[in-house]
Amino acid sequence: MWQIVPGESVGPFEFGREPVEYFDILTGAFKKFRRFPNDAEIYAFSENRVHLKVDDQNRIIEITIFRPHELYLVDLQLLDQPLQELAIALNATNYLFESVDVGLESNQLGIVLVEVDDKIDGVEVRVLSA
Repeated sequence: MWQIVPGESVGPFEFGREPVEYFDILTGAFKKFRRFPNDAEIYAFSENRVHLKVDDQNRIIEITIFRPHELYLVDLQLLDQPLQELAIALNATNYLFESVDVGLESNQLGIVLVEVDDKIDGVEVRVLSA
C-alpha cells in the first residue's frame, strides 16, 4: 500500500531523487523513452508498473503508478476504482478534481487519474511548481 504526499512523494519514491536510488525496490529490466522528441525522459519499470519521469539533471519530476498497486490519497484507494464513484468520493474532500479527456485531474495536487474502461488504470503525480 502506497500513499501520495502531494508535491513530495508517492509511496517510497520522492521527487528530486534519481531513479538509481530506487533500483533496490524496482526489480527487473527497465527501458527509457520520451513521449515526444523534446519531452523529458521516462524510466519505465514494466514489471513493477511504475514510470519515473526525470528532468535534465536526472531528478524525478513525475511518478506514475499503474494498477494493480494499492495507491491512496488520504484514505481513498485510487487504482482500479470506478471513475464515477471515485469522482464523487474525491469531490467530498477538500481537493478539487475536474474531468479531463483521460479521466480526472487536480492541478492543486499535481495529480492526473487515468481511466481505462471506466476504471482508474494509472495515477500520474508531478512535482508541484514553487
